[in-house]
Amino acid sequence: MRLKNLMTGLIILITINLSAQDLISYEKVIKTDSIGKALIFSTINDWFATTYNSANDVIQMVDKEAGIIIGKGSMKYYYGNNSSYNGNINYTIKVYVKDNRYKVILTDFKHSGLSFDLGLITSAEIYATKGMYKKYHNKAWSDIKLKTEQYSNDIFNSIENKTKKTNYINIGDDW
Repeated sequence: MRLKNLMTGLIILITINLSAQDLISYEKVIKTDSIGKALIFSTINDWFATTYNSANDVIQMVDKEAGIIIGKGSMKYYYGNNSSYNGNINYTIKVYVKDNRYKVILTDFKHSGLSFDLGLITSAEIYATKGMYKKYHNKAWSDIKLKTEQYSNDIFNSIENKTKKTNYINIGDDW
């Protein structure tokens, strides 16, 4: 009985700790000029195929009728001269499509480094409050947050440019 109460208390403590730190997430609603849902959807599918090496490895879910595409992406991460943090930051990309607009959400950023894994990136100001590597972890933590924001903006610009080009291309031309 004591063990059960201890485990319940531990689970509640972990849950409270995690809820106090929100996962980093970036989103943007992009409006298009007179482009229907079907054309936006196929353009974004094309964007996935050309942006990522293998769209089949990235795309996890496609629902054309609902207008949803969900994928798992990865960005390379370099932290200057300290290669211990170099590695990858994996993330989830979600695109919700409607007539004349769509929303892109990047979330669940997770760092995996050569020697140090900082894990899920949250809104916490600092990564560590104690430990012999706290100074280095905290600097890398800030750098990761900055670079994930920059990367997210690059993704937003890339996908927006792709759909803007759709405005100028008449898919039905007899070529």
